[in-house]
Amino acid sequence: MLYFKTLNKFIDVERLSHSIKTALACVIGLTLARVIGLPADQWVVITIIVVMCAQLYVGSVVQKAYLRFLGTMIGCLFAIITILTVGDSHTAVVFIIALSSFIFSYLATSQESMTYAGTLGAVTTAIIMLGQQPTVIFALERFLEIAIGLLIATLISQFILPIHARTHLRRAQAATLTQLRDFYVKALTSNKESSTSTEEFDYHDLDEAIVKSLLKQRQLAKESKREPLGSAFNPDDFMESLLSEREILRSITFMHTALLRMKTMQTIFKKSSNLQKFNETILKALDVIIRVIETENPMNEHIHVPSLSQLKDEIQQSTHPVSRDELFYSNGFLFSAEFLIESLIKLAKIYHIPVYQEV
Repeated sequence: MLYFKTLNKFIDVERLSHSIKTALACVIGLTLARVIGLPADQWVVITIIVVMCAQLYVGSVVQKAYLRFLGTMIGCLFAIITILTVGDSHTAVVFIIALSSFIFSYLATSQESMTYAGTLGAVTTAIIMLGQQPTVIFALERFLEIAIGLLIATLISQFILPIHARTHLRRAQAATLTQLRDFYVKALTSNKESSTSTEEFDYHDLDEAIVKSLLKQRQLAKESKREPLGSAFNPDDFMESLLSEREILRSITFMHTALLRMKTMQTIFKKSSNLQKFNETILKALDVIIRVIETENPMNEHIHVPSLSQLKDEIQQSTHPVSRDELFYSNGFLFSAEFLIESLIKLAKIYHIPVYQEV
């Protein structure tokens, strides 16, 4: 274990293992193609490289293999129908290349999932029809070579040192919550009197990083759904978790904005022991949720969620004269804080963490 941690400092172990798998798949594909006696064994190797080379996760390899298979099959059928009906004359080839390019281009721009399949359909048709001898046998050979490459790529990715997107998804969720925790610390627990433009820019940087992390989670979730084997992936729980994380980000952002806008009441908030206790409880709850996600073990863990009643009473009993705008931001701060608490409770329930409400 210590060896792998040390190695990870200098090289990404998962990327290294994936590269080894890709090379192994190419060797197996080339050997098998030559043993079988395929006339164009390069297509087996090319297919493996195209499908595996830039796809780290099992789900992404499966998806790309499926789309390439779909595009290849449609392209081969398109070419075979052409050869059987109108032959391979110059006029027929020109017409079918133009027609297939038009149809597959239209399909490729219809939706994201069809982009790769549509492109491969047009490419496959062109490869077959522009070959030295465009025959049905030639088309079937191309289909067989590509299908073998796809099968090898999928099997190697799934069964030899598999890298699952769902594992990285949990890491991404823990990383996002860590970013949200850091954002909370910088936005709500730092000294606002010493706030500078540099610090404000840092807030925006953190906000942008969190948004990117949320987008990464969505992509990993898509790939997790495509993984046929391994632990079950629950898309409903993921969407609930993602929504809660987004609501936490919104709550922190508005609470930070409200504090900056409350000039008169800032003193009350800064000196409030109730607010300090609230912040400490929120940060401890985030730490627990992060730890449970990382370890996948909620045993002996629980969170406390704070009550806002004492903070509300403290604000209402204040003798400081406040403007209408400050009252609006004060109420907005408390509303966002309640929303933040609700989001933490939802997250805790998703990961089976007991929740205790403070009085």
